[in-house]
Amino acid sequence: MTPRFIVFHTFLLSLLHLLVDGVCACGMMMSCQIISDFEACGLIVLYDMLAFGTQPLTGRWVDTCGASGHRLKLAIALLLSGALISLLPVSMNFLIAMTSTIMLGMGNSLFHVYGGKYVAVISRNDIRVMGVFVSTGTVGLAMGLGFSSPMLLTFLLIALLTMSVLHLYKTGTVRTERSSHIYTEEDKQLSVQPQSAVPLFFLSCLMLVVTGRAFIGESLPSLGTCINSMGAPLTMVMVSVIVMTGKAAGGFLSILWGVRNVFCVSMLLSATIFLMCPWHDVFVLITLLLINISMPCTLYWATKAVPGREGWAFGLLAMALLPGFLLGQLCKDDATCQMFLDPLMGTILLESLLLLCMRERRWKVLAVSVVLNILTNVPLNVFIMTYGVTSPLHLVALECLVVVIEFIGYWLVLHERRRAFKYSFLCNSFSALVGCLFQYLYNIGVF
Repeated sequence: MTPRFIVFHTFLLSLLHLLVDGVCACGMMMSCQIISDFEACGLIVLYDMLAFGTQPLTGRWVDTCGASGHRLKLAIALLLSGALISLLPVSMNFLIAMTSTIMLGMGNSLFHVYGGKYVAVISRNDIRVMGVFVSTGTVGLAMGLGFSSPMLLTFLLIALLTMSVLHLYKTGTVRTERSSHIYTEEDKQLSVQPQSAVPLFFLSCLMLVVTGRAFIGESLPSLGTCINSMGAPLTMVMVSVIVMTGKAAGGFLSILWGVRNVFCVSMLLSATIFLMCPWHDVFVLITLLLINISMPCTLYWATKAVPGREGWAFGLLAMALLPGFLLGQLCKDDATCQMFLDPLMGTILLESLLLLCMRERRWKVLAVSVVLNILTNVPLNVFIMTYGVTSPLHLVALECLVVVIEFIGYWLVLHERRRAFKYSFLCNSFSALVGCLFQYLYNIGVF
């Protein structure tokens, strides 16, 4: 593929991504306006389950049959049908609204895996191309939610049909059954090699990262009156532009500084600034920017890990967004959730930095550190809060139990008892001491 061909179709598909998400958001808003709140909540959950949860299935179908124009035609037909149904008169009932929701959700699912596979194949998994493609959807979503109207939906549909015809007319015959991959030295360090077997552990870690990223993004504190004074629609558009900038910039930064370096720095910085979000709105916006910089990195690694299954890889990571979104919505602005979330984020941040300072660069070890913290930190704090544990002896005993659990986890990955104990003991001791310091400062009124 020539560079001009790649740039042209990346631009078209990125614009189509914006239009598709805008059509779906606007269509859903139109449908939900004429039914009860309870029914609207049910339709939103149904849409999310279809749009995100079915992407591994539609992605596998696209991988098997190839990302031909027929898949895009089917996606556009579903989106057009669902949107037109939502434009029906006010006499629409719940069943008709549900039919519209199903069509919009399935059309959205099919388009995303088609577009993801297409850009991955024509660019040979260029991380910049994937970052640009996935970045634009959030702007369309904000437009559809903030400015929903029959006129806007009609405009989006006309633009969607025009861009789709142009893409299909200019695309020619592109073989997408199996893409060509160029494996770099960094891929070898990440143990991502061409293989027939699916690296389930690696993909599971990526899905966990995506879930955590979605959870943090959704559970961020609400913006204050300083920013919300612009009005909800404009605020949504501004936030969506920041998210889009982060996703698009992540690919270009990865080319300059390396995928793993950009991923680690963006995640660690976003975790740090996340803890400052209650102090000022600007920290919320910076966290959104930084955490989305890592998105192209996870897509790049997923598509590299499963050659020829790019649609399935995109679908898996999209499905991983769903639990993060749902948990984030439940915990948003909830003081109890923040009480457990802040220590967890702080512990993950401290222990990851300590491992990096000890020159640990293996992604398996860093991933296991995050998983172990999630499995031990929250249950430990729940137990302490529930039973009112205050005795220093009891607290030390509980911390020793965590050291043993994490030692087992590190040992299963490293197969080195001495190093596993070193990581477990030092990481937990350091995070426990910092936690005690913060608790002391909190008690004397510093925070």
